[in-house]
Amino acid sequence: MRTPSPFLIRIAIAALVTAAIVPFDGGPTSASARASADAEAAAQRAVAIARGDAQSANATASAIETNSTVTYIGYPSGTARPGQTLMIPVALRNRDTVNWPAVGEQAVKLSYHLYDAAGRVIAWDGLRSSLPDDLPVGGGDVIPMTVAAPALTGTYTVKPDLVRDGVGWFSSAGGAPGSFPLRVTSDLDAGYGATTAPAAIIPGGETPVEVHLTNIGLQSWPAGGNAPVRLGYHWLDGNGNAVVWDGARVPLARDLAPGREITLSVNVRAPDHDGDYVLVWDMVQDGGIGWFSGHAVPTKSEVVAVWQGVTFYGKGWGHGIGLSQWGAQGWAEGAVGPRLTGEQIVATYFPGARLARQPITQPFRVLLSAPSTACIGRTIANVARMQSAGGMRLVNNADPSVVYTETLPNQPLRFWNDGGSLAVRNDSNNQIVFFGADTVVLMPKQFWDPIYIDQKNLGYRGNIQVGLRDEGNLRVVNFVSSDDYMRGALPGEMPSHWEMEALRAQAITARTYAAWRQSTAGDRTWDVRDDTADQCYGGDGFESPRTTAAVDSTAGLILTYDGKPIRALYSSASGGVSENVGCILDAERVGDTWQCAQGWPYLQVTPDPAETAAYDKRGGMPHGLWSTHFSGAEIRKQIIEDYGVDIGSFIALEFNESPGGRPISVRVRGTDAAVDVKGDRFLRTTLGLKSTLVSTTPF
Repeated sequence: MRTPSPFLIRIAIAALVTAAIVPFDGGPTSASARASADAEAAAQRAVAIARGDAQSANATASAIETNSTVTYIGYPSGTARPGQTLMIPVALRNRDTVNWPAVGEQAVKLSYHLYDAAGRVIAWDGLRSSLPDDLPVGGGDVIPMTVAAPALTGTYTVKPDLVRDGVGWFSSAGGAPGSFPLRVTSDLDAGYGATTAPAAIIPGGETPVEVHLTNIGLQSWPAGGNAPVRLGYHWLDGNGNAVVWDGARVPLARDLAPGREITLSVNVRAPDHDGDYVLVWDMVQDGGIGWFSGHAVPTKSEVVAVWQGVTFYGKGWGHGIGLSQWGAQGWAEGAVGPRLTGEQIVATYFPGARLARQPITQPFRVLLSAPSTACIGRTIANVARMQSAGGMRLVNNADPSVVYTETLPNQPLRFWNDGGSLAVRNDSNNQIVFFGADTVVLMPKQFWDPIYIDQKNLGYRGNIQVGLRDEGNLRVVNFVSSDDYMRGALPGEMPSHWEMEALRAQAITARTYAAWRQSTAGDRTWDVRDDTADQCYGGDGFESPRTTAAVDSTAGLILTYDGKPIRALYSSASGGVSENVGCILDAERVGDTWQCAQGWPYLQVTPDPAETAAYDKRGGMPHGLWSTHFSGAEIRKQIIEDYGVDIGSFIALEFNESPGGRPISVRVRGTDAAVDVKGDRFLRTTLGLKSTLVSTTPF
């Protein structure tokens, strides 16, 4: 297995800066004059706030909780240059119970914390600014806070915070810090948006890549003339060394004014040798400043696997939506904190859903015949033989008062399709007890006795409905109460030796799923199948004391949203984060690609720290990191078989990723054609991978 270099790990955290940063000393005189005027106006607004005159304050000011010991309102004016030291007026109000001294050992000073757009700390211990005078309880003042702008352009968050050196920050004692944005830019600045860069490509391969760009600088980007602006790229190896520095440069179609956006298409050629590389996007001004990255503008970096074939590195097992079974086990055993109850666990995975008592409904209808296999590989085709310990009664489905036969204890009935009619024979005396086109129902004489079906090698509580399918096979459906269904389904979905609260969470989730399927069945003659297409249901034969106890302790409990059963999905392991169902199972085809559907509020991206820490008597959670390799020829073959398209020789593969990091779709490009296919189907069905949380380089 390939392991990522330290450089590639750093790339995953922050954009690469490919050249020395040259800070600007200042802008044009006219811009400086405007900034000075803006600063004066901001200071006047801050004074109004400090005096308590909120009516004259600018409505865009950012105030923080008034029940804090201090209130901050910052008034940044205009933009800052990279590396510039600037003064920002900040209005303070003392809501503490003591005066704040300006000098002495206990002097209070104004400082700040600085964060980037992703919320990462850039500078925790900002410059100190002194109070001009002691600030009494209830008093207010405006402090010119000295701020050192970051060395790179971008949008940052400044959080003012008072501090007593040697004592600590006011925020650590409950005084909420302030917050306001600070934009750092230069004359020529660029924002790099989404791209269609490949996740994997063969050595020396070429592929078109679209790059979305925004001019976030102070000046227009000229498309022509003596100093045109163009898009270029670099290839770096795992140690940060340039393999290809001056990639193809793409011109602008027109001048691009500040704030305007454009999408450019670039034919990118991969390095000639195997390896994991970094593709770096960088604007350049020929005849001008050169590469933007040499002038404090961050680049956009993407890790690309350049190999013959594709290695998929993954986490988890299953679709990764809703409840993680291993995560539930981790929460129940307190793997990352206090132990959670079953009710608390389902609330973690289905935010916004409510626990409710399931109303009295029709029994669940469970399909037992083909194509269902009960997770044991056995099904019913055109013959079924059934019996029950206390005897059975065969009745008409539409009118149960019509009784065709009654059997003695353990006396079997055989059902089969006889030339398009349903035939039923008592195997004890070889008597035909029913022959016709009607659907019939088999009921146990003693309601507590299950009906045993030879072809499944399992027994089932409730009634068994038998009819004919168009294909000539039997349609066999188990009509069973909600909790009896759960007694036979829970052991098939979660090991009975797991934590009781995990079992209870699974019982609530699985019961809800069946209720949702029933509520959306429409004209379907059954609600759920008895295998992994829905839930592994083995009837009476699957039941165990611990799982039955979990079912009984949650009897009738389901999750609802808007008063209806939710689509309570679950999988074995989500890989540490669950996904929005609208981006995976319900993704929509739009034009020549796929995008996230709306989904449901209770099935969203949810971090799951308990999953990786979970364990049972067999050991730790087994679905952590895994990898699988496919040659280009294998990928081509699978696409031909599943989608009927021959892409030719494999060139590249690209992920159209969801906000949760899973492919909504996968674009595969060959020498003859390209396809854009739904991510879940391609990865889990076509390629047979364990989950959709995958990468082409090691996590």
